[in-house]
Amino acid sequence: MTVSRLQVHHWRNLQPLSLEPSPGLNILVGDNGSGKTSLLEAIYLLGVGRSFRTLKAKRLIQDGQQSTTIFAATGSGHALGIQKNSDGTTSARLNGSSASRLSALAHLLPVQLFDPRSLDVLSGPSLPRRQLLDWGVFHVEHSLVDQWARASRALQQRNSLLKSAKIPDDLLLAWELELADASEQIHAARKRFMDSWQPFLVAAMSRLLEGFNIQVGYQPGWDADVPLLELLKEARVKDAERGFTQLGYHRADIRIRADGVLAEERLSRGQLKLCVCAIKLSLVERLRLAGARPVLLFDDLASELDQTSRRLMMQWIEEMNLQTWLTTIELDQLDDFCGQMPRQVFHVKQGNITPVSTQARTGEEE
Repeated sequence: MTVSRLQVHHWRNLQPLSLEPSPGLNILVGDNGSGKTSLLEAIYLLGVGRSFRTLKAKRLIQDGQQSTTIFAATGSGHALGIQKNSDGTTSARLNGSSASRLSALAHLLPVQLFDPRSLDVLSGPSLPRRQLLDWGVFHVEHSLVDQWARASRALQQRNSLLKSAKIPDDLLLAWELELADASEQIHAARKRFMDSWQPFLVAAMSRLLEGFNIQVGYQPGWDADVPLLELLKEARVKDAERGFTQLGYHRADIRIRADGVLAEERLSRGQLKLCVCAIKLSLVERLRLAGARPVLLFDDLASELDQTSRRLMMQWIEEMNLQTWLTTIELDQLDDFCGQMPRQVFHVKQGNITPVSTQARTGEEE
């Protein structure tokens, strides 16, 4: 599950490109605004189906163009393509044929992103934490995609009915039945995954944050000891007043505590970054157990980490032996903790990406 060839056309500020990256470490070197993060974003889009920077397709497409296209060949022999159009539509292709779901691409190319916004996992709203959990669940239980689709449709329909002047009770009940059933199946899968993820979390926190007692707890989004259908019926009046459903799979959360208090209140900025890295890399370790080999994307890993922390991170990444992409302004910033890891270096300047060198373990250039 590596990108063996990457082609990008009409994407942000990038010039048309065709790259053959290393199956190991790939380093993007260039000034701020040169296009480093845009390339990571393109890979992320293939593996997730959306950008991590914007929800507006027009911002992804170069001026004067109607669409942008990203293609990747994987080390396992698959061909993945995605096209974003200026009207907001998206089309995907898999091995030369149309893919009806973006999840088909996500299944083949799991990617995990580490960027400055990753700290939102600890201090922001519940959505990024829930997405992180569901990323892990999806790559372990692929069949759950249908339940997410059911739950999303039922939630939209119930919310629409709640805003109606007169709510038909029978129709409301029908969608509540659907929402409750799908939510409870999603909850069961999340709970199974959390139970299997916990040992990896414990090991990761000990590795990167020795001396802290870090706990990650799961909240399903309602009192799981009571059937969700009963709670939805009881909440009809309050939900109608607010105009949306307050209970269900979409309200789930995971909370991260350090020494008994919320992590953002206990840890320094650098420690928070290590905490997020521990959470995400422990997820990657859990997925490796299931046979997946995620691609790792690091945007400005070196910032806010001291030299010891950087080396701990890179040592772990090297042990995983996964395809990894790193951005940096100066290559010297990485040399002190990348050691002799084999690497492919790309220079990024004004949207042009040029391979510079391939460095083997001996430190020689080819």
